[in-house]
Amino acid sequence: MKFLPVFRRFPPWQQILATGSVSAYFLLKTTGSFATTAAEIVGSSKISFDRRSSPQLIAGADNFNPDLKVLPPKESIPLPPSPSPLNQAAPLPGANSGSAESPGVKPVTAGAPVAVLEGLQPNIRNDWNNSGQVNRTIESTAIFRIDNGDRLLFTTGYNTYEQTDTKTATNIPVGINWETKINSLKISPGVGIDVLNGSTIPTFNLKVDYPLLTGLTVSADLQQGAYKFNAKTINNQISALRYGPSIFWQIDKDMSLFSSLKLGSYSDNNQEQQSFSRVERKFGEFSVAGNLFTWNYKNPTDKGYFAPPDFLVYTGEVAWEGSVIRDLLSCRLSASLGGQNVNATSSDAGGYQTKCTAKLSPYIEADLGYSFSNVKSTVPVINNANSQSISGQIRVKF
Repeated sequence: MKFLPVFRRFPPWQQILATGSVSAYFLLKTTGSFATTAAEIVGSSKISFDRRSSPQLIAGADNFNPDLKVLPPKESIPLPPSPSPLNQAAPLPGANSGSAESPGVKPVTAGAPVAVLEGLQPNIRNDWNNSGQVNRTIESTAIFRIDNGDRLLFTTGYNTYEQTDTKTATNIPVGINWETKINSLKISPGVGIDVLNGSTIPTFNLKVDYPLLTGLTVSADLQQGAYKFNAKTINNQISALRYGPSIFWQIDKDMSLFSSLKLGSYSDNNQEQQSFSRVERKFGEFSVAGNLFTWNYKNPTDKGYFAPPDFLVYTGEVAWEGSVIRDLLSCRLSASLGGQNVNATSSDAGGYQTKCTAKLSPYIEADLGYSFSNVKSTVPVINNANSQSISGQIRVKF
C-alpha cells in the first residue's frame, strides 16, 4: 500500500513521540503490565489466533483488573508458501525492477483475491450486579486479510441493557477497523455507528503502537462514541471522547510492566481522569501481580453513571495458568485482595477470575470465563457492592 510522502518524510518515532514522550516517561516510572497489550505486540512470522474483544469506551471501576492473561497460542497456523517468481505480476512500465521494494509494500500475486476471509470471532458476554443492572452483549467480528498484508475487521451484533426502574435499552453496533503498519509503526483506525433505541451515534477510534526498544512499546489511543455503561446512560444519550498514552515493558521473560493514562470528555460537559498500573512476575505456571487504579470526575451527575470525585483501588493478585488436558484444554485461575477508597470511605476490594481455552481443532478455539468483583461501580454507592460476568469467545481460522 502506498502512503502519502508526508508519512515517509519523518521517522515513525518522530511522528508519535512529539505528543507521547513526556507522558511515556512518567508512566515508565510507575508499575504495570497489561496482559492483552502484551499479546498484541508479539510479532510472528506465522498466522495465529487473535483474542479480540469489543473495546470498552470507559474502563470503569469494575474493570480495574485487566482481562485474564492472553498469550499467543502454543501452536499456530503456518502461512502458505510464497508464490514463485513466475506467478508474480510483472513490474509496471517504467518501474525499476532492480530496485529494492518499498518498506511495507508486498509484491502482488497474479490472480490473487483482493481480500480473503481470515477468521470469525463471535463474542458473548453477560454482566450483572446486585443493584439490578444487567448488560448482555453479543457481537461478532469478521477478519479479512487484504493482498498487501493489512487487515480489515467488520463488527456487528445485538446488545441489551437492563436496569431497575429504567426502560431496557438496545444497541446494534456496526463498525469497521483497518490494521496496517508503516515500518515499525502499527496504526489501527476505525469508524462505525451505534444504533441505540432508534437513535444513532457515530463512533471513531484510533490506536498507534511503536516499539521504542526490544520489549518496550509505547501506545496512544482515542475513542469517541456512546457511553454504554448501563441502560440509563444509553437512554440519556451520553457519549464520550477518551484518549491517552500507555506503555508496556517486557522487563525480562518473567516480568512485565504496564501503565496507562486516560482522559475523558462527556457530552453532558463532565470530565474524567483515569489511570491504571500493573506489574507482574511469573514463577513457572504461577504469577503474582500488583494493580493500582485511580479514577476521578470533575462534576457529580444525575445521568445514571458512576462518577466518583476521587476513587482509588489497589490489589495484589495471585494466579495459576497451565494445561489441564495437554494440547486440548488450558485454564487460568486468579484471586486478588486489597482495598478501595471512594467518597472518603475505605473498604476491602478483591475478586476472582477463571477462564479456560479449549482447542477444538487446529482451526477452532473457544474461551469460557467467569469473574467476580466487589469493587464499587454503581449509583448510588452501596456497601456490599458486587459484580459478576460470564464471557465466551469462539475463534475460527480459515
